[in-house]
Amino acid sequence: MTMNHITTWNEMFNLLKGFTECEGHCNVPFYHIEDGKNLSTWLYTQRAQKKRGELDAVCEKRLEEMGIVWDILSESWEDRYRLLVKF
Repeated sequence: MTMNHITTWNEMFNLLKGFTECEGHCNVPFYHIEDGKNLSTWLYTQRAQKKRGELDAVCEKRLEEMGIVWDILSESWEDRYRLLVKF
């Protein structure tokens, strides 16, 4: 990763961290803009890079420590299933 890419990644990560602190989760809604930056697109890109095996291991670890959900469709299904079981 170039120094410029690292700086941009850290900036976006910090925006995600702020979002997570405010919202209590890091499931950013689609098209969400944070501080003028498209945080949802950035997060989508991180998920896509991980799926392709292209995400830097340090970045992946930092995102996992924050509580990132890599497969949002599967997680959404599981959430709804848990609600149904409670019902």
